[in-house]
Amino acid sequence: MLEKIRTLATTRFAQVILALIAIPFALWGVESYIRTSGGQEVIASVADEKVTVYEFEQALRQQQERMRSMLGKNYDPQFADNPQVRSSVLDELVNQHLIFAAAAKSGLAVSDTRLAEAIIGDPAFQENGKFSQTRYDAILRNQGYSQAGFEALMARDLQRNQFQDSVLRTAFAGSVPTGLLLRALEQTRDVSIINLAPEQYMAAVKLEPGAARKYYDDKKSEFTVPEQVRVEYVELSLDALAAQTPVTADELKQSYQDNLSRYVQKEERKASHILIAAAAKATDAEKKAARDKAQAIYESVKKNPAGFAGEAKKSSQDPGSAQQGGDLGFFGRGSMVKPFEDAAFALKKGDITGPVQSDFGYHIIRLTDIHPEKGKSFAEASIEIEAELKKQKAGKRFAEIAQIFSDKVFEQSTALKPIADELKLALRTSGWFARAGGIPPFNNPKLAQSVFSEDVLKNKRNTEAVEIAPNVLVAARLLEYKAAELRPFESIEQEIARRLAREEAGKLAKKDGEARLKVSREGKGAETWPADLPVSRQNAGALPPQVMERVLKADSSKLPAYEGLDNPQGGYTLVRVSKVNDAPVVDDTKMKSYTQRLEQTLGQQEMQSLLAGIRKDAGVKIKKELIEKKAN
Repeated sequence: MLEKIRTLATTRFAQVILALIAIPFALWGVESYIRTSGGQEVIASVADEKVTVYEFEQALRQQQERMRSMLGKNYDPQFADNPQVRSSVLDELVNQHLIFAAAAKSGLAVSDTRLAEAIIGDPAFQENGKFSQTRYDAILRNQGYSQAGFEALMARDLQRNQFQDSVLRTAFAGSVPTGLLLRALEQTRDVSIINLAPEQYMAAVKLEPGAARKYYDDKKSEFTVPEQVRVEYVELSLDALAAQTPVTADELKQSYQDNLSRYVQKEERKASHILIAAAAKATDAEKKAARDKAQAIYESVKKNPAGFAGEAKKSSQDPGSAQQGGDLGFFGRGSMVKPFEDAAFALKKGDITGPVQSDFGYHIIRLTDIHPEKGKSFAEASIEIEAELKKQKAGKRFAEIAQIFSDKVFEQSTALKPIADELKLALRTSGWFARAGGIPPFNNPKLAQSVFSEDVLKNKRNTEAVEIAPNVLVAARLLEYKAAELRPFESIEQEIARRLAREEAGKLAKKDGEARLKVSREGKGAETWPADLPVSRQNAGALPPQVMERVLKADSSKLPAYEGLDNPQGGYTLVRVSKVNDAPVVDDTKMKSYTQRLEQTLGQQEMQSLLAGIRKDAGVKIKKELIEKKAN
């Protein structure tokens, strides 16, 4: 279907085809892609729009994947259990529905042609810079979308974006506010910093006798090693289930044949053409005149093939390709109108043929290159196919096996080995860990809480099967337990003394710093300052945010200006601002860039203001208990 849309994407043909045979995308609405099994429960109401639990969980999973991709090994699996995160995701979904409702009410609509263009132009669906139906189908299949459902969603997104753009484009930044922004961001200040560290004052500190012991007695909780456990556990995951799922040779072969287009790239051809236009409804006389002209051009370029590109620029009536010497790029079968395709695929490289008649007129075609069919053989693709089939089969069985796993963990509550043996899962042993977790998979709060429950610690029963990630369940059983233990004072006396001494040294540093600041402000001292460094709002150098904040707040009407502040690492920081350098003269390009930045900010503020108004009128209702229920 979409191959037709791809036809001569940069040529006049594309424009005609998009207009005449644009895909009849059926706008079935979001419900067409929402699967059932409880997901239809409404978590928020937005005017006539409904946000379902399924839609919310889908959005939450997508946000999880984005965070996992960004943070890598630092990603916290419990990200989705954070109430603030869940509320934020739902709030964004509500905003999207508000925008969609406003867009629909305003009469904005997305045509089939616009939708087709968006899909064709999306790099995610392209190979070698051109739309690939095979890639499109594979991505939709892997993401679990039907074609109609995905295209309905994309139409909604385009409609929303169209409405948002109409608001964002109304923002206007005049020369005065842009100039103020520019001066603020481009201005630099020459700054010198003195850090008074606690270590500089340690020699002057004398602790009271017994200070360390008193601190220990008052703060025993700080020096108590929390209770710890060591457990055995079993993990059921989709990947583990897939690993033990058999796939027959016949299934591999059948999948290869069913999805041959994924593994084999069909032959593609590259051609140039010269079009002499003649509409399908043209008179016989008009068609004859066009054909005669095309015939004359054909005979000319046949004699002088090197002049084909020049003739195309001069004579071709296809504005999309004429300036490229008639070049249409590479295309496969099904990409061109049939008469053109039949002629092009009958040529040898370098051949010229014509005139070839189509609904657009008469073509003189020159074949310039051929990409022969290529791809993976069955043997080459079999490993990939096997992994995919295993995962598909496991996916169908996972819910059933997960229920068995959960039931067995509960029914055979004093042992995990029988469950591991029955389901062919590994029985693993953890290291020591505390209630706060810290080691995977017990850095999952739900699992850690379950392990430290009374039923596990005192009754020696299995934990429940806890879902620690999508399609991953874990059950654990206690092996050893260590009660919380207060560290002996003698083992940490020196550590406490050093801590108290540093605290006292920090107080001395602050006292000294405040005195030196007073003297500097009065102009009485002769402080030795390091060399000045230029800093700005856009480039703070190595200055911490709290120091930079003081630099910018310093009174620039009387220089040098002095500031002082507590250092978060201990001690005190002195700041001198000796000079303020106004923004340099900027060129038109930079001025334009600042204007765009300011207009973008103003547009976003306008959108937020508009959403607040729409939200108030729409009477948004959110079932907070569903967010909390899913998080617990």
